Amino acid sequence: MKIKLLVIGKLKEKAYRDRINEYIKWINKDIPIELIFLKDSTENKISKKLRSHITHQDHVICVSEEGEKQSSIGFSEFIFDITRNLIFIVGGADGHPKDIKEKANQILSLSKMTFPHEMALLILTEQIYRAITIKKGSKYHR
Repeated sequence: MKIKLLVIGKLKEKAYRDRINEYIKWINKDIPIELIFLKDSTENKISKKLRSHITHQDHVICVSEEGEKQSSIGFSEFIFDITRNLIFIVGGADGHPKDIKEKANQILSLSKMTFPHEMALLILTEQIYRAITIKKGSKYHR
């Protein structure tokens, strides 16, 4: 399994960037993970860019407040039950392109609240790392 994070927009604040990169480094010790930033643009251009990173074999998850909510333990079980490569898409200010959202295998909510995409990415990377530690039985998740 591999994980790919597709993010619309860029990380402007150094504090977010540093912390996200730290989680990416830790995740990479157990699961290959790739973080790809795509320039925010029109819905059609974003959709085309996203599709260029997705294959039919991938399990695509759009991160959106409208999606399914999971506990950290449930999220860990989900990640390790999927046998395909996982692609998480964090949308920009306007959310996800309609066609991408409709074709996604799943819509995942991090909270009922709406977060800036930088914060959503930080929460997502932390939860992926937490999922790994839960699977390994480490003390990180208490």
